[in-house]
Amino acid sequence: MRITIALLAFMAGSHAWAGYDVHITRKSFWADTTGPRITLEQWKAYVRGDPQVVNDPANGPTDFLVTVRSAAFPLWYNVELGELYTKDPTVEAVRKLEDIARGMRAKVQGDDGEPYPAPP
Repeated sequence: MRITIALLAFMAGSHAWAGYDVHITRKSFWADTTGPRITLEQWKAYVRGDPQVVNDPANGPTDFLVTVRSAAFPLWYNVELGELYTKDPTVEAVRKLEDIARGMRAKVQGDDGEPYPAPP
């Protein structure tokens, strides 16, 4: 019985770590390996003009922190796909992602390719 409970707790805990990513991309679908990319140089140029976005050197050269109303969330640049993403963003974070996407001539997409903001 203890093993069953421990296994169920482990499975529930592993799902808790999963989460849902939201992406800033120029592609039709963020995970496509071909298509228009956001280059690291373009992203860094954007960062220089947005005081709400800063590099997070404690975690890595492609890790960034975005501050919205005194709350920060991580934003990562994916070198292989040429896109940005975060995990489980709040409504305010999604609004900031939309602002960033406009500035990057890109769009915001969920993991399943759904657009943000969602159509009415």
